[in-house]
Amino acid sequence: MAEPSYPLDRPLPPDVAAGESAFIQYYQKYTVFSWPWAWRRTVVFGSLGVMAGVSFGASHGLFVRDLGEAIVVSLACSAANIVLVGAGPMLAAFFRHRSWPRRMERVVIVGAVICGIVLGVISSDWATQVHDQFMGAHGHHSSSKMQPTADVHMFVRRMLDASRDLLMLFIASGGLALPAYFSEGKRWAEHRRRVELEKISAQKSESDLKLTVLQAQVEPHFLFNTLASVRSLVTSDPQRAAQTIDALAQHLRATLPKLRAETGTSQSTLGEQFAICASYLELMKIRLGERLRVELELPPELREVPFPPLLLISLVENAIKHGAEPKPGVVDVTLAARAIDEGGQRRLEVSVEDDGAGLTMGMGEGTGLANIRAQLLARFGSSASFDLSQRAPGRVLARLTIPLEAPRP
Repeated sequence: MAEPSYPLDRPLPPDVAAGESAFIQYYQKYTVFSWPWAWRRTVVFGSLGVMAGVSFGASHGLFVRDLGEAIVVSLACSAANIVLVGAGPMLAAFFRHRSWPRRMERVVIVGAVICGIVLGVISSDWATQVHDQFMGAHGHHSSSKMQPTADVHMFVRRMLDASRDLLMLFIASGGLALPAYFSEGKRWAEHRRRVELEKISAQKSESDLKLTVLQAQVEPHFLFNTLASVRSLVTSDPQRAAQTIDALAQHLRATLPKLRAETGTSQSTLGEQFAICASYLELMKIRLGERLRVELELPPELREVPFPPLLLISLVENAIKHGAEPKPGVVDVTLAARAIDEGGQRRLEVSVEDDGAGLTMGMGEGTGLANIRAQLLARFGSSASFDLSQRAPGRVLARLTIPLEAPRP
């Protein structure tokens, strides 16, 4: 059944439209048993019926050599054929536009198709009588007398002929559209599901693009700062400068292959993201010296579970930028992951905690954290969460929770 809010006179989406023949789109693009569907179908099949009626009338006229009779027989047969193909659909369309309850509507529409078959039989018999009367006037009588049915062969033949006639009447009167009518609700449900999936896919693609753009913006700034540090260390502390270069090379080896891979901005594992964060933190330890202490907690069984790319490094960078760098003393940064049970479901919790400068006003409203929230919403909807809180003076915890997916084979 079409959705109540969708107008019956408006063309359907291509994946919802259905009918008797896939190649006829003139009427099938409308809701089954709607007014546009019914009259367009009548035009299509009624034209064929008129052609058949005119052909039969012409053959009659040639046989009896009477133009007037040919015209009358043509009109009678054409009218009978139009009633046969149009009465049922038109009557069903009348009932469908009444906006009755679904169960009642289904019953009356099936009844309308049956009435169309009856009207088709009546009109066909009338046209036959018109033709037989003309033939009788010329001395040709139809041999309609029933033969005895004692012969089994004759009985079977008559039953087959009757079945064939009923099938043709059922098809011509719109009965073949009933399956499409009853399956309309299923097609609408599939259409809505497909639209939702396409919407989610588009949002995910947009979020992946935002991730790539964000990384393209962050990486040059990060590289420039690191190279500037190396330049100042070359003369003052050559050994530390060499360590910085080695750490930078290790970080680039961890990040660039993933970013350049075909699926680098859409697929990743938690282990890969931890490796990127570890190389970044190692570089920061060289830059900040003894002021930075790092702890990584990643259970082996969680290394291969899927995890959104570039989100974790944003949290770590945020901890360094707002927590470690502004604080003069020693700062501990802990990056941890664990599996938890929440509401009867297995979930993955990843956290970044630091005891640096603490939360400041507006700290949770930056572009990076807003992008993280957008990524989680686009990928997981309401099943993911992210919060930034201050657990104690100077101790900030960034924690995100997502559904725990099975590790990739």
